[in-house]
Amino acid sequence: MSAGLFVAQALTRAHRIAPRAAGYVWTSIFTNTRGLGTAPNDLCPLGASRVELTGVPRVAAVYVWGSAEPTVLALHGWGADSTTMSSVVAAAADSGESAVCFDAPGHGASPGTQATMREYSDATLAVLQRFPSITTIVAHSFAAIAAVSAVAAAAGNSVRFLLLLAPACSLSDVLERWAAHRDLPPAVVEQIRRELRRRDGMEVSHWDVRTLGLPASVRVQILHDPADALVPVSDSYRIAASISAEIQATMPGVGHHRVISCDEMRRALTARATASDR
Repeated sequence: MSAGLFVAQALTRAHRIAPRAAGYVWTSIFTNTRGLGTAPNDLCPLGASRVELTGVPRVAAVYVWGSAEPTVLALHGWGADSTTMSSVVAAAADSGESAVCFDAPGHGASPGTQATMREYSDATLAVLQRFPSITTIVAHSFAAIAAVSAVAAAAGNSVRFLLLLAPACSLSDVLERWAAHRDLPPAVVEQIRRELRRRDGMEVSHWDVRTLGLPASVRVQILHDPADALVPVSDSYRIAASISAEIQATMPGVGHHRVISCDEMRRALTARATASDR
């Protein structure tokens, strides 16, 4: 057991005495971006070009594959990094398109061990502004929220297609499931919400795919394993009920992470590229 988790559990038992302390420690655990053990690696991925960014906190550069301006942006999930989206990059290349990825704040080669949804959303928005050629975003899990937020905020952007892979519907849902798994008392969960609001500058409820204001001109397709144990498929159905998205079930057993490299993903990206050429 890590020292941080030991302290958090001790504070949970004494949360009535030190509620803010309990909320602070548990929030730091919740926003930890290195939970999967990923370590920073500043090597440029094979076949990519490194493009420096300016003015984006804790994101120094992006990686671009292809000689043309990128049309596909691939966004990794929480606790992962841009290398996990290599199958998306390959599928884009097979369709004759250029792709771009980056490590979100606190992920991969980007410094830090903590991040907020606002930081991820702001970084995504900055990339859309740097590369107005992007027409497609492929986002995995938590990144779906950042993608929708950025597209909604990017005035005059060219994004017309979102491919969401096992998307989380809202930050609030994720927090509630995470807290329930750890048997955290409601009072501690409320303190986490307050601490997230302090760090992020937004209410937790703000980060909801259904209410962020995605333009109606953007087509949304969702791929989700019905048996996904990390993000339930019900999240996708709630999204589709609000923003008119098309849901497609993946092959059984794909799970939460292998949906990134599944055949359905490749077919969806290829079909979109073919349609855009017409």
